[in-house]
Amino acid sequence: MLGGPMMVHLYDYEVPVADVAAGIPNLRERLKELGEADRKVLLTGLFKRERMPGTMERLTTLVADVDTAFGDLLTTLDNGARARSFVAIDEAKAILDRYLPADAVSGTHDWDVARLLEPYGDGSYHGKLLKRTRKQLRSVSSRDALTTPFLFRREW
Repeated sequence: MLGGPMMVHLYDYEVPVADVAAGIPNLRERLKELGEADRKVLLTGLFKRERMPGTMERLTTLVADVDTAFGDLLTTLDNGARARSFVAIDEAKAILDRYLPADAVSGTHDWDVARLLEPYGDGSYHGKLLKRTRKQLRSVSSRDALTTPFLFRREW
């Protein structure tokens, strides 16, 4: 990579239970009418909290059919009965900002994709570690690789 480490800015979201009177929308209801381009951005730009150092796991499992994958995402984001928490990158934040109040972002941090090349605790590398875990845990080397689902570059 040219120019040093590739950093991605992350936004930690804490979305409370939907309450129209308090200005907190039901995400499932608000997002279901999004167009395909915005759906793809949310599908590729929302992640679970980091559970293993140097990894990012998508919030939901992606399938080749965008509408099916987005339906699963809406179920995961549904804050009608309980609060939701997740991480977003800049592209997804731009969409969420249309629907959520600014205080839904509880914090920000940077994620260095170069950490995937550092030794892991037992001396193995993240890439080897990821192969031993769920397929959804992915290593990335560029922002393009992060925002394009690696299995669906042809289909999407």
